[in-house]
Order: sequence, then C-alpha cells, then structure tokens
Amino acid sequence: MKNPRNLKNNKIGEHIKRLRKKSKLTQSNVADVLGVSFQQIQKFERGENRIFAHQLFEICDEFQWDINEFRASELSVLASNSQ
Repeated sequence: MKNPRNLKNNKIGEHIKRLRKKSKLTQSNVADVLGVSFQQIQKFERGENRIFAHQLFEICDEFQWDINEFRASELSVLASNSQ
C-alpha cells in the first residue's frame, strides 16, 4: 500500500496544476507570488515536495481559487485508501 501522505501530496499537486492551467498561469506566475522558484512549483505539482498551508492559502487568495476544493481532493484520497 502506498504512503497516504505521498498520495495526498500528489493529489494536492495535481490540483494546483489543474487550477494553474485553467487560470492560464505559468509556474513562474505562481512562483512569483510565493517567492520561490518555478522549479519548486514543479516539485509541488509532482508531489515531490509538500506545500505549506500558508503557501496554499496565499495562492488561493491571489488567484481566487477555492481552498475547499483542496479538501475535497484530500477526501477522495482517503476514500480510495479505505477500499
């Protein structure tokens, strides 16, 4: 069984990428808001590095993304693990 923490990181990263593309933003656009490199955004999107809660809130506020969608992503991971 895969590590649930890694699955959560992957789901959150996938969701960041999906919202970023839907908003027609580059990884550099998101990185500029957080004060990190675009490579760090790549790592978030691939689930290699965890994004801090304050960073997630910051990009959601800046780009008017619904933070609750990330919770829904997490719940779908937990549901798939329990099966």
